[in-house]
Amino acid sequence: MFSQPPRAVDATLPIRIRYSTNAAPQSLASFAYGPTAAGTDEAALHLHLPPHGDGSAQEHWLSPNPVTHRAAFGARIAEDGSLLYAAWTLDEAAHGGIEAASAQAYRQIAALLENGGYPHPIKIWHYLGAINEGTGDDERYRRFCVGRASALVPGQPLPAATAVGLQAEPDRLTVFLLAAKVPGIRIENPRQVPAYEYPRAYGPVSPSFSRAMLMPWGQLFVSGTAAVVGHETKHPESTGAQLRELALNLDALVAKAESIGGRRLAPAALKVYVRRPEDLAEVEALAARLFPADCPRLTVLADISRADLRVEVEALYDPVSAS
Repeated sequence: MFSQPPRAVDATLPIRIRYSTNAAPQSLASFAYGPTAAGTDEAALHLHLPPHGDGSAQEHWLSPNPVTHRAAFGARIAEDGSLLYAAWTLDEAAHGGIEAASAQAYRQIAALLENGGYPHPIKIWHYLGAINEGTGDDERYRRFCVGRASALVPGQPLPAATAVGLQAEPDRLTVFLLAAKVPGIRIENPRQVPAYEYPRAYGPVSPSFSRAMLMPWGQLFVSGTAAVVGHETKHPESTGAQLRELALNLDALVAKAESIGGRRLAPAALKVYVRRPEDLAEVEALAARLFPADCPRLTVLADISRADLRVEVEALYDPVSAS
């Protein structure tokens, strides 16, 4: 289901990600996966992504500072003076479909970033049902991208992002973000074409995100990363080969960030999205070999933004102490 090994970390970092089965104090944000179970934090955002194995799991964004809560800009907001978390849940039908719901979410994001006191987006997450439903430009993910692009503020730096599919019928679009008072540095992967430069074959507009965001305090927030080299999907017939390929992408991306930031980085939290239930055991076994044993890891069932992708990983990396 999830791996939560002991690990020494710098408690002064603005955010730490932990996985557990219980609520956590002093969380900037909490997320519940799988069936609601005893100990589930009622304030957690419930994401309908079943964890590997039976039962439930929780994800907590831990802050070293006091956290306050409010509602504004159509969102549930938590802030600690350094970082801000905001979450929106939009009824697709009430907004006229996924494209219009996406545009509305991004209009509210723009208003929050302009007026909410934390103008710099670090990363945005998107969860929607039946993400690959529809053919050609009518695919729901492509319509989502069109809606997002229509509401982006011209010239606004594109943050890191994750967009995955709930294995359910279309219903609600869930969007949440992490923003800061200070800007980060966008990092692109030398093995991949930037997503915002994808050719027309992938939709009417390119996906609007960067591959990662490196923050001034040294943490690297990595977008959902899959077996895409250049702009093409690799190994569509093999889940294991895709996981190995995306691990190479992560290595290249982190090396680029280390060269820019001048500090060595180590994975601090990994979330693995797996399309097919029959691949879960293979992915878990291979991930245990590909990624450090002391890195917290959560594996959940989800669809990926491309129908030929079987697995995706998102990550947080921490700076490694020089000592």
